Amino acid sequence: MAALHREQHAQHWIVRCLPLTTLGDAQNLARRYQEGKALRLYVRERIRLVVPVILLMVLIGVACAVAPIVYLGDVHPLLALPALLLVPVVLIGGLFVQAYVFFSWLDGRALARALGHRRRQTPGPVAAWLSKRAGLDLGSSPPVPWILAAVVLFAPLAMLASFAWKFSLLLVVLAALTPFVYARFDRQRF
Repeated sequence: MAALHREQHAQHWIVRCLPLTTLGDAQNLARRYQEGKALRLYVRERIRLVVPVILLMVLIGVACAVAPIVYLGDVHPLLALPALLLVPVVLIGGLFVQAYVFFSWLDGRALARALGHRRRQTPGPVAAWLSKRAGLDLGSSPPVPWILAAVVLFAPLAMLASFAWKFSLLLVVLAALTPFVYARFDRQRF
């Protein structure tokens, strides 16, 4: 019985990491934005907070798209052409992963705000500490398509770090701080 449960749990994570599941989830998220009021109203009310995050996502996406060209072109000039063909894949994939994670997080925040305490999950130790010390409510963590993120974000950022580590580190720090800054300004706004 325990072996069956472990196998089902492993299959759940494998299916969750597949891009096809993520695409379906992204379509559902877009449908909730179009047809539902909670997420759309939440985003519209906070458009001044959302736009800078989108601009940061575009900057990270462009940096990730350019990194393989420079990295592989430095290894051997003939590798620059296949890397050039990867640019649209990495750019679109990176933007997709970032937007999916960010808007899933916003969807959770909008739903929690709309439902109040009825949907609240018990915060983890870090979230409880942040809430107590800094007054930040990060909400529940969004789903992350780890395999897709590794291919279109983490690997290109590692390539970028090999020749521009300061810029790569800056992007990682900005991306990591984004939810905290967003939550801080969102708290101050309302």
